Amino acid sequence: MTIITKPISEKKSDKLVVPLVENEQISDTGDVEAQTPENVRMVILPARIRRVSTTTTLCLLLTALVVVGIGIVGGTYLYQQYLRSQLRFKGWCTFPYNPDGAKSAMFISQNDGNSQMDDDLIKVNTNFIENSFIQEEFELDLENQLYEKIYVPDFQNGRSGRFIHDFGTNTTSIVDVTGRRCFVMPLNRNLILPPRSLHDLMSKVLHGYYKINTEMIRETMRVITPALDKDEVKLLGSYITTQCDGLPIYKLEKYVGGVVKRSAEWGHDLKFPSYAGTQVVELNIVNIDDAKPIEEANELN
Repeated sequence: MTIITKPISEKKSDKLVVPLVENEQISDTGDVEAQTPENVRMVILPARIRRVSTTTTLCLLLTALVVVGIGIVGGTYLYQQYLRSQLRFKGWCTFPYNPDGAKSAMFISQNDGNSQMDDDLIKVNTNFIENSFIQEEFELDLENQLYEKIYVPDFQNGRSGRFIHDFGTNTTSIVDVTGRRCFVMPLNRNLILPPRSLHDLMSKVLHGYYKINTEMIRETMRVITPALDKDEVKLLGSYITTQCDGLPIYKLEKYVGGVVKRSAEWGHDLKFPSYAGTQVVELNIVNIDDAKPIEEANELN
């Protein structure tokens, strides 16, 4: 038996390693689309455009205009309300009022030569001190200076009322809340200050730069009957007609003298004191009885 062996010195032949993927060289032409296979086809589907109708466009336009209009109107209204609240002054003040003159002013002092006062006199003095001032609530039109509203809760005679000074129509109105009637008279600009001037005066008084003149001016007035008709009421302006809505309105004129019949049922004349600038003014209406038959007839109707 013969054994043939391979010589040890024999060199192994170099084997070529074949790659699994062909190594293709990329062309240098730079055309990337050239590598796309020719069998790929591109299909472009046409899109159908939906046209909006004219009616829809008009509806959208009108809706946008309505929204913008509401925004403008609402913003303007809110701004005006805020501006009016800033330019409309509201406040209150008290002023000394002595309806009986100097004799009552001396009444709060001690008796002549007598240092002992009984309890009844002390009570009277205390009530006089509490009732020697009248409180007023103001509403001033600082923007246009057209009106002043002054509300007096108590005139010290169990009555309450309001004063309306209309600078547009130069008219003063007294609203007798208790008696449910109104009185009108010409505006006295010598005694009634305009809204801004009155506001400045009250500010100076509040800060101690000015002292109120407490001297009282008394004016005696008489009622002119009958009450004003509808055509005459329209001439008074909106501020006064609004406050006197549903109430009889009488015109006042200065009383120059003569005999005035006073009724015991009414007790006393109507006095309406107020302060609106320079001095305390007391309006005394002497013939209010003349209006009573007219008011009773209106109630029956």
